[in-house]
Amino acid sequence: MIGGSLLWSSSYTFNAPQDVMRVLPLFLIILLVNLIISRSSGYSPAGTYNTVNFVLCFPVFEEIAFRGLVLPILASHPVLGQLHSTSVIDVSGAILLTSLLFAVSHLQYYRLNRESVRFMLFAFSGGIFFGLIAQVTGSILLTIPLHIAFNGSAVLYARAASARKHLQA
Repeated sequence: MIGGSLLWSSSYTFNAPQDVMRVLPLFLIILLVNLIISRSSGYSPAGTYNTVNFVLCFPVFEEIAFRGLVLPILASHPVLGQLHSTSVIDVSGAILLTSLLFAVSHLQYYRLNRESVRFMLFAFSGGIFFGLIAQVTGSILLTIPLHIAFNGSAVLYARAASARKHLQA
């Protein structure tokens, strides 16, 4: 993936973020919402290895793959251009399609059931917001910490809930 991002000239992977002040309020709102909604995400990896992968490795690789590589490729297609524009952000078909692909990729370990649909909804909504930030800034250097914050806080909430149940037993 990283090698592919080096070969793709319009990759967002190694770019320094542009227009950071334009997305800073959105970044802070997403960070706060991440910390709140991750409580109900249901993500709870078992063991140190799975936790490290879930909190650090997966966010980095998923951001490189989806926002670093797929999003700029899809954004260059004229059919997937701007759908809605505001003074701050432009929502494109590329962001929505990338978010959908990101959500579907979260089915790889789960059967299609109520829990997997919840995971997909979190991934889809996160994909939209992360995609907006990546597209405005032309970089994934702001989306990676947001993704890590969501996954990390989900683990912390799950562990705290588990500890409370254990103490009550």
